[in-house]
Amino acid sequence: MEERLEGGHTTEVVRVGDTVRRPVGAWTPAVHALLRHLISVGFDGAPQVLGVDDRGREVLGFVEGEVGTLSPDSPLPPWFRTPHACRAVGRWIRSFQEAQRGFRPDVAHPWRRSPGVDLGPGQVVVHHDVSPYNTVRTAAGSIVILDWDFARPGDPIEEIAWAAWRWAPLCAGTWWHAEYGIEAAEDVPARQRENLAALLDGYGADDQQRRRLADAITAQMTGHADDLEDMARTDPAFATLIDRGYADAARADAAWWAESSLRRDVDTGTTRLRWDEVRPADRW
Repeated sequence: MEERLEGGHTTEVVRVGDTVRRPVGAWTPAVHALLRHLISVGFDGAPQVLGVDDRGREVLGFVEGEVGTLSPDSPLPPWFRTPHACRAVGRWIRSFQEAQRGFRPDVAHPWRRSPGVDLGPGQVVVHHDVSPYNTVRTAAGSIVILDWDFARPGDPIEEIAWAAWRWAPLCAGTWWHAEYGIEAAEDVPARQRENLAALLDGYGADDQQRRRLADAITAQMTGHADDLEDMARTDPAFATLIDRGYADAARADAAWWAESSLRRDVDTGTTRLRWDEVRPADRW
């Protein structure tokens, strides 16, 4: 029996027993090679590749746990809202990048948003969507990141910047408050600052990465809008996302971020954004 899993905006995903079945694409061999490498070196923060079924769908191991749902009717679960979660995400990114040592992509296999290329100097494979809705917190307290379709080589700062956008989160207006479980009296800027600080602390960002962060966040926001519009030209699922305002929202976030006091702090170095300076660990 197949059970449709919620959350996929552009892909139909079903559960069959202890497995998940998803459509494949030209990028699937590149993604599977990466995931198999991660499993081979003991990295447990990604799903296990089990092959392709008789209907041509990829087969992955089902990951049991709490998912970072994001909707007004099913807001982000409490743990996912905390600096603890953001610190765990920062650690996950660091561990994921370190687990790639020795991995070399096959240049014959394209990625979804990139041709098949070798890693350039300083590059890693970037997941490109480390967001709450792609995150499972297991019973053991570890996290697993799902949906690897948009992985491709890039600068390590891209992963940190995307995660900062989606986990702090760094969004314009108030429309997102219900999805992220923001309470009416909550100090939203304080939450954003604490979560961003915890993310960077968990990753162990160095001074150079911190100086590059503000511009990298803008690039992720505007680049995402451009990607959505490009894919919408040939994929009806992405055209629907454009109709729902996803690209416009990303550009609105970029405009808000450009004027944000938090961005000015990051730009000028008036705050180090160290989590223990924002909120001592023993208070959580």
